[in-house]
Amino acid sequence: MNKIYPLILILVLFASKTLFGQNEDYMHSSSWNTLTVKAHFNEKLFIKNEFNFRRTNFLQDWEQIVLRPSVQYKLENGLTAAIGYSHIQNYSYSNFSSPIDFKENNLWQQFFIKQTFKHFDISHRIRFEERFKENVGLVDDNTIITDTEYSGRLRYRFIVTVPILKKRHISAIAYDEVFLDFEKGLQPKSLNQNWIFIGLRFRESDHITITSGYHHINISRDDFSIINHVWETSLIYTL
Repeated sequence: MNKIYPLILILVLFASKTLFGQNEDYMHSSSWNTLTVKAHFNEKLFIKNEFNFRRTNFLQDWEQIVLRPSVQYKLENGLTAAIGYSHIQNYSYSNFSSPIDFKENNLWQQFFIKQTFKHFDISHRIRFEERFKENVGLVDDNTIITDTEYSGRLRYRFIVTVPILKKRHISAIAYDEVFLDFEKGLQPKSLNQNWIFIGLRFRESDHITITSGYHHINISRDDFSIINHVWETSLIYTL
């Protein structure tokens, strides 16, 4: 019976309504693929670098390329602290995306908390991003990059992992992540995005871990929403 409860939680996460309402004005389908390389200096200190390759419209167009290096340190009681940087290349891929390509650079601070139980694990990832994003505007009837704007964003991800074939190192994994936009102060401005993921994780060896599954993304705008149906695969290689 104990194994049933985390599985029910996974299904609830997957089937729950997003926090934005149900205005599914625009939809597209994407394939996101991530390569992460980890290197440990000692038992507590390590570095990571993520390479995210994201294509959409059934692989026809680029959606994003993300480069995300970080330095992470394991504290006590399952807590890991991290600082990192993201370089994001955003592409124009449809009539509801940006009319031209633009870039974002952000600095982020993160806490990751892992709680281990007998039959499942629960994790919490809290990340605050300091975003420097290029603005797109019209000048003399030409669409150009006008300036760079600063904003803050808080991301909270709740993760459940359940081993299903222990001898083969296969687990079910699900998470729900919310994105809160901030003004220049500390007061949240709006709920920007909601991500829901469910999939399988396979640890092939001490060096290679592969995760693959379905990722549902709801991006809220002032007068419409963008729904992205994503098949996401990530490979973590530990040196």
